[in-house]
Parts: sequence; C-alpha cells; structure tokens
Amino acid sequence: MDTKLLTVKSLLAERKREEALNIAEDITDRYWRDYAFKWVAEAYAENPERALEIAQRIVAPTIRDEALRSLSYLFSKAGNFKAALEAARMITNQFTRKKAFRTVSNYLAKSIIQKGVSEVRLSELDLTDRDIEDLKPLPYGLAYKDGKIMPGAKILPIKGEMKMGIIPRFEKRLEGRTPPKPVFAGENTEKTEYVSEYILKLIDGGDLEGARKLAKGLAEPMRSALLEEIGMRYLKRGNVETAEKIFEELVRADMLGAALIGVHPEDENRIPYYLSKVYNPATRLLVIYEATKRKGVREDFLRRTLLWATDEWKLGRILKFLAFEMLNEAKRTGDDGLRKTSKSLFELGKRIEKGSLIKS
Repeated sequence: MDTKLLTVKSLLAERKREEALNIAEDITDRYWRDYAFKWVAEAYAENPERALEIAQRIVAPTIRDEALRSLSYLFSKAGNFKAALEAARMITNQFTRKKAFRTVSNYLAKSIIQKGVSEVRLSELDLTDRDIEDLKPLPYGLAYKDGKIMPGAKILPIKGEMKMGIIPRFEKRLEGRTPPKPVFAGENTEKTEYVSEYILKLIDGGDLEGARKLAKGLAEPMRSALLEEIGMRYLKRGNVETAEKIFEELVRADMLGAALIGVHPEDENRIPYYLSKVYNPATRLLVIYEATKRKGVREDFLRRTLLWATDEWKLGRILKFLAFEMLNEAKRTGDDGLRKTSKSLFELGKRIEKGSLIKS
C-alpha cells in the first residue's frame, strides 16, 4: 500500500483539499489512487460540479460507482436533488444505481413532508418530468401529477438517519403498488432487476428472512450486495448471530465486516477473519490503528491483519507511517502512553524494513 493514501486522509481532515488532491495524483498504484480520488471527491460534496469531475477520474468501475453513490447520498442530504440524480445516473452497476435513486427519493420525500405543504412544483426543486421517471416508484404516500408532487403521508419514525419511510394516511394502499412475488427464470437482466426491486421492498418492509431466501437465488454480484444489506439490517436489530452467518456466505463484505469488528473490538482472534473480507484500505488501517492503541504493539497481530503488505519493506513502511500518525495524536492529546506505543511501533517498522533491505 502507498503510504501517501493516509497523507491524503490527514490533509482532508484538515480541510486541505487541493493539497490532498495533489498528493492523490502522485500515487502510482492505480487502486490506491482511485481510493484517494474517492475521498477527495467526497470532501468536495458542497461543490457538486467539482466533486463529480474528480469522481470521474477514478478508473476502477466498482470504486467509481461507490464514489458516485456516496456523492448522490451527500447531495441528497444537502437538498441538492438535481446533482444527486446526476451522480446516480453516472453509476454503471445496475443495483448500485437503483440504490442511489432510492436514496434520492427517500430524501426528497422527507424534504417535501417537512415543508408541511399540500403540493410542491418540480420547478421549485429544479427537477423535470424525466427526473421523476428515474425516481419511480415514488415512496408510498407521494403522488405526482401535472408537474406537482403531492404528499399525503407522514414520516414513519424508525431508528437511524436513513431509516425513514412513507406510509399512507389511509388504511388501504393504492392498488397495484405492491408487485407480486417474483419467480426465478434464467438470467434475464430485466427479470433480475425486477427480483432485486422486490427484495428491496421486503427489506424495507422488515421481512428480512423472506428477502434473504430470495437473494440467495440471484447471481453475483447482486446476490452478495443484497445479502450484505440484509446482514446490516439484522445487525441493527441486535441479531449478531444471523449477521455473522450471512457474513460467512459473502466473498466481500466491507460494510458488514467493519460493523462486526465494531461489535467485537476486543476479540482479536476474530478481527483478522473479518478483515479478510474488507477491501476498503482506510477501514483496515483504522481497525489496526485502534487495536494497537488499546493493546500495544504485537508483531504477530500486525502481520495477520496487514494482509496487503506482501513483503517486509511494505510492512515496515506501513508500520512507520502508522507510528507517525500515532505520534501526532499523542502530541495533540498529551498522552504519554500513546507516545510510547508510537515509538515501539516505529522501531518495529524500522527493524522489519531494515531486515528486508539487508536480505536484498
């Protein structure tokens, strides 16, 4: 891993965005450079044009889609639905794009309901008929007609920032709004899209077990994406056992793996296993950094968790960089214990790096 990646993170924490972008451009490894561009783009969220321009420089489609989905969420949260839709449309992965559109529609619904008005013209939101087509089906309780969105619903209070929904004021829902249960038949793209939409409705409605059974019948990567979402919902319910069973079924689980580490922060036998399916480099480093702060420097643990350090030189460089980060924190907080841990970490990194250089 290129240690410039954490330099980018540190500069962004200090709001030095242009400096961070310059460092990101100098990262030679394409994978790490893409992640750096993603973080810089997110830091420019209040400037959508600039943020999207940086996101489009990401080469890897999966990381670019991840960045665009994140920007769509940030734009929606700020009430800039036009920019949120623009970001969502750039997403190439069908499932990720659908989730981005759903995020926009949820925030749009919340914004309209909070206005407390009987109708909102599209022109007031800087939206068009084409935008509404991308957001259909609208959340329950919202109706669209003649260039106006009319709320007839209230926010359903559910824990979590994005755990909102729209429920109708009337007991009987509009006919035709709930689709029939899908039947699996081949790998037809249109059918797969329909099934995934149905599964998302089950998830939102709380039928996690039903959603899980259907998701298992899908092909990758849709299968894993939906199962991870289901696992996260189980975890938020406090059902750790089921979330862990779902984790075992996944090849990659960035969100769920990181969340399970948060549930078991002291169980360091589990951490390497969870990290084995976490591909986000920032998440990996933060977990290792926090564990070292708590427990001190242990070479065996660091080797098992720094999985991408394929040679001694890389491992030594990463440990030294983490040591500098820890030293800066110790200086800010006046923590002498952390200063000592930083020194031990630096010495270990130096020894490992030096041994590699001698061998070569």
